[in-house]
Amino acid sequence: MPSLRASRVTQLKRGSRLVLQLLKGLLLVGCVFPHLRPSEQDVVIESWCREVLDVLSIRLNLRGEWPPEKVSSVMFVANHVSWLDILAINACRRVRFVAKSEVRQWPLVGWMAARTGTIFLKRTSPREWARVTKSVSASLRHGDCIGLFPEETTSDGSDLHTYHSGLLESAVASEALIWPVGISYHRFDGSLDTDIACSDSQSLASSIVNVLARPATQVRLAFTDPVESSSGDRRELTAWCHQSIEQSLAGYLPPTRTSPYPLQYPTDESLPPLTAA
Repeated sequence: MPSLRASRVTQLKRGSRLVLQLLKGLLLVGCVFPHLRPSEQDVVIESWCREVLDVLSIRLNLRGEWPPEKVSSVMFVANHVSWLDILAINACRRVRFVAKSEVRQWPLVGWMAARTGTIFLKRTSPREWARVTKSVSASLRHGDCIGLFPEETTSDGSDLHTYHSGLLESAVASEALIWPVGISYHRFDGSLDTDIACSDSQSLASSIVNVLARPATQVRLAFTDPVESSSGDRRELTAWCHQSIEQSLAGYLPPTRTSPYPLQYPTDESLPPLTAA
């Protein structure tokens, strides 16, 4: 079993490569995106997210039926463990996320999130909820895929908090498909890695330092069966998503195959061979 912490040399290597990836992201968003079509921007975002996971020695492990390449007008509903969740889902399919307004104030990352279509929500304002619900509905009708964390806070991936149904009204209003996703992080011996979680009380910087120090990790995305939003009201759909994700985290979904993405990992003593399960 690998060490609980990566070596200092490994942490420095990861940190320097992460800084380079962040600079690359800033250049892409600021200089390249204005000259690309939306579909081309999606490809760039997916590729960049896979590269960041590569730098952090985090491997995608997909379960269930992952979304087809041309999927559109889908609301992905997921449990929330860490800022890494957004990278993991976007490494599979380009998704615009609804995020708390505080994310907009994060240095550099907030600017990148805004420029790549993140929808920010001030959770304490009823007027904001109405505005964001309308904005999400319009985006879904336009064909965008939207990512939603209905817990409104993070957990360690071992259980779920209460789900809030408000923004699922956007999916109902736009007749979008709802696709639950269970997210959990695992060590390479299969055990749940709860230490990688990012709590609301933790700063982004301290969470990044923690991730850099972690041994190699798998992020498991369990895509359960999607459901038509016309099959119930928002409260019924929210309860269904909660139950579906809870079951996926309990391991009811078998692994389908290794991630289809050709990730190339750096030399890292904490990373098992690519053939590891």
